[in-house]
Amino acid sequence: MHKTSTERGENQPADVPCWPQVDAECLKEIKQWLIAQPHLPALEDHDIALFLHANYNNQQATQTTIENYCTSRTNYRDFFTDRDICSDPVQTALTIMMFGILPGETKEGYKMVYSRLRTTDTTHFNHPQILKMMTMCMDLWVKLEGNANGHILLSDMQGIHTGHMTKFNMGAVKKQSFYFQEALPIRLKQIHFINVSSLMNRLMFLMRPFMRKDVQEMINMHVTNDTLHSAIPLESLPNEYGGKAGTFEELDRAFKEKLYAHRDWFKETEDKYLVDESKRVPKPKGFLFGLFG
Repeated sequence: MHKTSTERGENQPADVPCWPQVDAECLKEIKQWLIAQPHLPALEDHDIALFLHANYNNQQATQTTIENYCTSRTNYRDFFTDRDICSDPVQTALTIMMFGILPGETKEGYKMVYSRLRTTDTTHFNHPQILKMMTMCMDLWVKLEGNANGHILLSDMQGIHTGHMTKFNMGAVKKQSFYFQEALPIRLKQIHFINVSSLMNRLMFLMRPFMRKDVQEMINMHVTNDTLHSAIPLESLPNEYGGKAGTFEELDRAFKEKLYAHRDWFKETEDKYLVDESKRVPKPKGFLFGLFG
């Protein structure tokens, strides 16, 4: 996620045509920086462009996000291995949660995704596995729409009850929260919770310790669809929210097709962005702040 909103570059790397807001010189300098970081994997130009875009060409923020991204994917292997979309655990998670890319964009050029429960039955509600599946969905969204002006998350709280909360795994929440906030290369602008109830206060009490203050300030709560309509274009909202984008099932099915089409991509990238700690150059003596400090 972006850490700053410094001036955007206007130069476009010739070899990364889909990144008009990425400065070519910044890309070259990040490539040189990576050469001096033997513990980090080699990144292709489009990968570097993604991180620069998310950070508005701020090189220090880009370096930090790359470090966080690769270190997360190395340390949180339970989230980033066995990502076969056809495996039983992922298939089970897909029967419990819906995820969809909403069509169109806001007037600011922000892209949107939403998620919601498919069933309220908690019999097979494996929280870490669901968070892993949701992370897969977010990674694919970044691959498909990472070059947007901004990104918006919508989460429908309909059907969530105390039975789900008893199965929450806070260790998994902490991992996913760090990855989403500090490593995922997106320009997060807004978070919308839909159909909120009194239970939301308890959920926020659990999640707030893992959320940065600026991320907390992005949160919008919607008890009814009326307030949602003032924030998100009707053309982009599911029919069930009074929008015109199609039904929950249609949007879910469309995204599942994208997941299956990228089955090989998920497998190929499991080991692509790993850190080799044996090659990490030690920090100078007296260095006080580590990556997770």
